[in-house]
Amino acid sequence: MANQILSNLLTLNLCKLLCLFLQILSRLGHMSYDVVGAQIIQTGIPSSKANLIGTTEVAVASLAESLMLGVAIIANDPSHFGCLAMLSLLSVVGAAWMFCRWLLNPTDEQKSLFSYHPQF
Repeated sequence: MANQILSNLLTLNLCKLLCLFLQILSRLGHMSYDVVGAQIIQTGIPSSKANLIGTTEVAVASLAESLMLGVAIIANDPSHFGCLAMLSLLSVVGAAWMFCRWLLNPTDEQKSLFSYHPQF
């Protein structure tokens, strides 16, 4: 009986550690993405429009946070988790689609700032 309890505790602790490790990896990936995104934005924006772009970015981020708070208030019941997960998935897919569309139609300025290869 004691061995089974000890085994269950070890399994539970390993699951917790695995979950924490995966969360750390997720955060590292998210931070790396933010750094790369910031570098691309800093490279691709003329210095005369840097303040405008920074202000717009903060405004859009604040709007997104407000929307997330509204959804969290409305759908605070755990039974809504599946819908929230699907909403999250759709938003990520939508953002990826918009980014790919942006990459497929570069402007002349983007072509001059970034190396442009037509075969890609």
